[in-house]
Amino acid sequence: MKIRLRYLSGIAIAVACTAAAIFLFDWSSIGATFRNVRLGFLAGSGFGLLIAASVLRGLRWLVMLGLPLTPAAIAWSALANGAAAGLGSVTPMKIGEALKIRLGPGAGQVGWQPGVSAFMVERGLDLSGVIGVLLGGLVAHAGHAWAMPLLLLAPIPSGLLLVLFSTHLHWLPWRMRPFLVVFGQRRRVFIASVLTVPLWLLNLGLWWCAAAAINVRLGFSGISILLGSVVLASVASMAPSGLGILELGTRGIMLWLGFSVGDAEGVAVGLRLLTPLLVTFGLVCVAPLALRRKFSG
Repeated sequence: MKIRLRYLSGIAIAVACTAAAIFLFDWSSIGATFRNVRLGFLAGSGFGLLIAASVLRGLRWLVMLGLPLTPAAIAWSALANGAAAGLGSVTPMKIGEALKIRLGPGAGQVGWQPGVSAFMVERGLDLSGVIGVLLGGLVAHAGHAWAMPLLLLAPIPSGLLLVLFSTHLHWLPWRMRPFLVVFGQRRRVFIASVLTVPLWLLNLGLWWCAAAAINVRLGFSGISILLGSVVLASVASMAPSGLGILELGTRGIMLWLGFSVGDAEGVAVGLRLLTPLLVTFGLVCVAPLALRRKFSG
C-alpha cells in the first residue's frame, strides 16, 4: 500500500508540475526556437554517446558479476544495458533499468540474486556519481574549479564505503545476504566505481549536446549543476520520466545561471527530446536481444 501511494504521489507531482510548466512557458517563443533545432546533430551525437555509455555499463555489469570480458559477453551486456536504459527513462526512479537482471549476462550463469546485488551496487555508485557532478558544478561556479575533478571522482570513495558496509553483513537476516553478495567483492566494486566516473562524464556530454542542438552553449560547471540538480529532483519525486520536474527544474536552474527566459525554456524542452532518443535506442538494443533469445531458446 505504501509503495502504491508513493507511486500515485509521483504521478500527482508529475501532473501538477506539467500543468505549471504549460502555464508558465512561452510556447510561441519555444516554437520559434525549435524551428532552428539541429535534430541531426542531436541524433548523431546522442546515439554515439549512448553507445559508449552502454558499453561502459556493460563492462561494469560483467565486472561486478565476475564474468569473463569476452567480445560476445561485452556486446550482450551492452545491449541489455541499452535496452534497460530505454525503459528506465520512462519509469519512476529509473527502476526499469532492473530489466538488465533478466536480459543481461548472469541470469543463467550466476543466478538472479547476484544480479540484484550488482544492481544495488550500481544504484549506490550512480547516486554518488550524480551528487559528485552537482557538487563539482557548484564549487566550480563559485570560483573553485580546482576542486571539481576531485568531486567528480565521488563514486570511488563511495565504492570503498560499500565495501566497508559489506563487513557488517553478518548482522543482517540470513535471507538478505545472498542479495548483497557483490558488496563484499572488493576488487569488483573498486573497478566498477572507477568505470562509473567516465560514465557520468558521458551523461554530461549527452545533456550538453541536447542544449547545443537548440544553439544554447553551457559551460562544464553549468551543465553539471543542471544535470545533477534535475536528476536528483526527478528521482526524489518518483515522477515517471521526471515529467514536469525536468521542465520546471531546468527552467529554474537556467534562470539562476543567468540565461534568458527563452534559452531556459528552450533547453528545458530540448532536454525532453532525450526521452524519445533513449526509448528509440532501447528499442534498437532490444531487437538483437530478442533474436538471440529466439534462436538460443
